Amino acid sequence: MPPGGPSPSPTPVTASAYILPGAVSLGDFAFGDEPIVVHKGERLRWVNADTLTHVVVADSPEGTDFRRTEELRGGAEQSFIMTKPGTTRIHCALHPSMTGTLVVREQ
Repeated sequence: MPPGGPSPSPTPVTASAYILPGAVSLGDFAFGDEPIVVHKGERLRWVNADTLTHVVVADSPEGTDFRRTEELRGGAEQSFIMTKPGTTRIHCALHPSMTGTLVVREQ
């Protein structure tokens, strides 16, 4: 052990995923035009850049360890550390036409 005690754990890299402005009218592009890709061990930060409240939900909870956000009001955010690689489709529980894909990859 180094003098002074153990080294602090490194802060995980943060990957931000945005709910885009006007997301309800964007449908399949509510989270952008590409899948949201993060790596195992990264912090996934959901940011609501829209003015409406949204709840992001995984369609296949067994696909990754992401399940759902709390209600994200306009400008709000919530973070999760991703530990399980996999893929799931996602949608907004309040606006089901808003869809996307979340991919968690090995580093």
